[in-house]
Amino acid sequence: MKPSANDTLCPSASPEKDALLLGVVGHNGQVSILPRTMPVTEAFLEKVAEHHSAPAKHFRFANKCVKSGCGQWSSGQCGVIARLMQANANLPEPPPDVLPRCEIRPRCRWHKQHGPQACILCPYVVTDGLVEVPANAAALAEIE
Repeated sequence: MKPSANDTLCPSASPEKDALLLGVVGHNGQVSILPRTMPVTEAFLEKVAEHHSAPAKHFRFANKCVKSGCGQWSSGQCGVIARLMQANANLPEPPPDVLPRCEIRPRCRWHKQHGPQACILCPYVVTDGLVEVPANAAALAEIE
């Protein structure tokens, strides 16, 4: 689903055509938010699939927030950022000049719910935390 200019955006969406590429997961496990989002194309997804079985483990995507159509929606809000905020209840209000640069901030579900504190936690969220299994794992298991 391609988000329109007025849609509230989920900053932790699934990798799919017409989503927006929001960031790249670095070797340190943190997401580097891109200065400008990029539309996700079939060609991009195919190229990523050549190298990664779990694209969301390596990239962050944004797309239209579907509210109750999402399994993370709880009590009228995004449960992902709500749980993170609860776990980081003593997070101070950051000065605006320390926030990571982010093109979607004015439309971001997390920012709309929790303001700048959500932006401080955002780079630490990797959508797919599953361990990627190498393609030759079955062969390796037989050898051992």
